[in-house]
Amino acid sequence: MKSTRFAIAIALAALIAAPVFAKTPAVNFDDGVDASAILKEVKAAAKKDATVVPAQYAGPRRTDTDCVSVSFGANDPASSPTFSLRSQEYYEECYQTGDPRQGGGRQCYERVGRTYHELASVTIRDRQPLLPWERDTFRVCLDGPWLSINEIETAYDYRLVSGGNYNGAYVLAPGRKIAQRPDPIGVLGDLNSSMKLTLKDKWASYYAGESIEIKYTLKKHVQNWFDPVIAEGSITAAVADSYSVDLSKSGNFENGKSYYIEYSIRRIGQVSKDSFTRTLETNKVSRANLSIAFNK
Repeated sequence: MKSTRFAIAIALAALIAAPVFAKTPAVNFDDGVDASAILKEVKAAAKKDATVVPAQYAGPRRTDTDCVSVSFGANDPASSPTFSLRSQEYYEECYQTGDPRQGGGRQCYERVGRTYHELASVTIRDRQPLLPWERDTFRVCLDGPWLSINEIETAYDYRLVSGGNYNGAYVLAPGRKIAQRPDPIGVLGDLNSSMKLTLKDKWASYYAGESIEIKYTLKKHVQNWFDPVIAEGSITAAVADSYSVDLSKSGNFENGKSYYIEYSIRRIGQVSKDSFTRTLETNKVSRANLSIAFNK
């Protein structure tokens, strides 16, 4: 019978085991085991004790990413210099503090883990010609132990020949030609005192047989205030070395006021993408009359 009582007491103790350190009455196994009395006494002791053994929790892991952009112009070498990449690893660790019944909770901090270093370079094999304003631009990144390369903007559809994983010596080969955005400063404008806008096309010879759209906005310059729009429009013409917009009969100018033009261009054809370039401004001038005309 003693062995049976002993087994019952052990099972009960395992069921109600907790990190409680208050003293409980001794049990006389020879006089019988009152399980309900033991459970009641243990619960009472647990309420009096506010100590909780801290427990550690493994939190998420993260790494910072180190990237370098590599760009090739029309006259640059086909291989970049070798560069170094560094990625740091971090772990979050949390501890249970205090008694949750008394406002306790978790405290977390970030622990520094491993640091990764890699050398990398980019080489273009069988390189094809670029137009003077075009560039092949790539981004090489290290994230933890992993290397990667991505195209930012390129004039060709490149395929990976070698490199990657733990090999940072990337070799790429060009495929089909891809139209890039036109040179944002390939066409520059000047406004003279006769209100004639003249635009010079630096790359006209590369766009022979194609068209260009010029979008413009004439504004009056107002010091420390918004500049009101006087006239605006767009003109499409065949590509030429220069373009002009003559402004003379659309209204009266105010004496002593300055005027200028905001403009952007769009190439229409196969050489470049047909998106508008960013807006540029001419110089500021004064004039009395305003009209709009176009000459090639």
